[in-house]
Amino acid sequence: MNKNTVVPVLIGVIVTAIMVWGLATFLRPAPELAGQPLEARVAQLEEELQVLQAENQELTEQVAALREERDELRGELREIEEGGITRQPKPGWQEFFPSPETTTLEGKSTGEVRELLGVPPVKIRSIAANPDFNREIWIYMAGEEDPTGLYLWFKGNQLWRSLLDEFNGLYGSGLLEDEEFWLN
Repeated sequence: MNKNTVVPVLIGVIVTAIMVWGLATFLRPAPELAGQPLEARVAQLEEELQVLQAENQELTEQVAALREERDELRGELREIEEGGITRQPKPGWQEFFPSPETTTLEGKSTGEVRELLGVPPVKIRSIAANPDFNREIWIYMAGEEDPTGLYLWFKGNQLWRSLLDEFNGLYGSGLLEDEEFWLN
C-alpha cells in the first residue's frame, strides 16, 4: 500500500472510533438515573415537599392571625386617638337607662359597658386579689352643660347599680361612704 493512502485511512478509522465511542456514551443511561436511586430521590423530594407545605400552611395561618391582631390593635389605637376619654358616654347611651335609677346593662361586665358607653372620665377603683371583691365607680357627664352625672357601680367586674343624679365633683359626694357597695 502506498504511504499516501494509509494515513487518510488511519485518520478515518480513528475518527470513526471516536464517533462510535461518543455515540455509545451519549446513549447509555447515567447510573444515578437508572432504576432505584432516581425513585428514592423522587420519594425524598416528595417528603420534603410535604414538610415544606405543612410549614407553609402553619406560617400562613400565623400571618393571618397576626394581621387580624394588628388590625384590631390599629382599630383600638384609632379609637383612642379619635375618641379618647370624653366627658359624655357614647351617643345613644340613653337607650340603656330608661329611668334615672334603672339600666338594661345591669349584670354586664366592665368590658361590655366600656364598649357600649366609652371610657369613663371619672373612675374610682378598688382591686382585690379575688376579682369577686373588685369595686369600681364610673361617672360620666350626661351633657356638656348639664351637671347631671351618670353613676355606674361595679361589683366583681359586673354592673351592680346605676343612677342619674347631679355631679359637682368627688369632694363631698359621699361615694366612698357607701357601705352597702364597698363592704358587701
